[in-house]
Amino acid sequence: MLQFARSTVFKPVEEDIPEIPRYKFNFVEYDQLTSRVDINDLLSDVIGRLISVKGVEESNVGNRLVKRRNLTLQNIRDESLNITLWGEISQNFDENAVQRMSEPVVIAFTAMAAKQYLGGLYVASTSGTSFYFEPDIAKSKKIKKRFSHSIQGIDFIAPSTQKPITLEEQKTMNRLMVAELRALDPYQNQDQKFTTKATITEIDARQGWFYNACPRCYRRVKQSGTSWWCDTHGYLTTIPISWYKINARIEDSTGGMNIVMIGRTIQSLVNKPCSILTIQDGYTDPNIIPPLLDQLKGISKIFSIQFRPRGAFIDATVIKTFDDDETQMLLPAPPTESPKDIPAPLASLDPETPLPETKKGIKKQLFLTKPITEDIQSSPQQHPPST
Repeated sequence: MLQFARSTVFKPVEEDIPEIPRYKFNFVEYDQLTSRVDINDLLSDVIGRLISVKGVEESNVGNRLVKRRNLTLQNIRDESLNITLWGEISQNFDENAVQRMSEPVVIAFTAMAAKQYLGGLYVASTSGTSFYFEPDIAKSKKIKKRFSHSIQGIDFIAPSTQKPITLEEQKTMNRLMVAELRALDPYQNQDQKFTTKATITEIDARQGWFYNACPRCYRRVKQSGTSWWCDTHGYLTTIPISWYKINARIEDSTGGMNIVMIGRTIQSLVNKPCSILTIQDGYTDPNIIPPLLDQLKGISKIFSIQFRPRGAFIDATVIKTFDDDETQMLLPAPPTESPKDIPAPLASLDPETPLPETKKGIKKQLFLTKPITEDIQSSPQQHPPST
């Protein structure tokens, strides 16, 4: 707001002044968005040609239904970026108007938040998000020219007619006890998700608690001289990112099993991105567990688990965790973390050994029936009530 007082003086500008631009954007390249994931005060402007539009759907966010629309943009390097518009802006986006436009259709989105879901990168709208069709700027014209002869049109996708799965349904989907889950053939059940209530009893870092990952696909990268190589995307043009991955053990009253937790699944439990732990907090040794991760031992959760291939093996991979309302109030408060209190490496889990390339061998190795250490008991009295 400008305020004019009695002493304010107005002077005419006689020299030529540049025209004030109608738009002002700070665009972020798609491959730079990974470094902004979950940094809530660092929003991003993005631009690209529209290649897909999906109708408005409803999603469960917490305990309420929220409108959502998914789009896909493409930049001049043929990289794609998924867009999610939430709430009112999802309905303000007029796909009928888009159908009447001549292609390619270029759109700029402002104040978007970089997010990840199941290892995939996307940007989501915020309360400050706006969108602009074909803004009169050089970057928009460059994209328009790049795809002026493209035969690929916009893919208009009908919204799903499937009713959203409620939070309670997600928490109880294919519910099994640990012993029942351990008895499954992982090869025959890769397409299914299971849930189990259990307590984290061991965390193993001897195979590392993080790895260097490709910012685009989050796969492990290899160092080649001063460069980094991704088997999917070739040599990286940016530095790799730190990505959580820990082997752990969960138990309930029926027994225990080994699990793998990766990426945002761990981040949702500790409320801190892996890159903050490695870069800002200084925990750069992948074989020494930071106190923040060590605090996960003894926590009871509902685990959503899926069997996922890893080379010649199959891991019981945790894809999501839920609080159990029945036991949440019984859990002890986590101890205060001191960044300098770096514990010695734990030697609690057996080292990973190669498995016979048979279903039976994989199944036996994945689901050990005996406790990993002698002092661990499978009795529920040794831990908070299973969630």
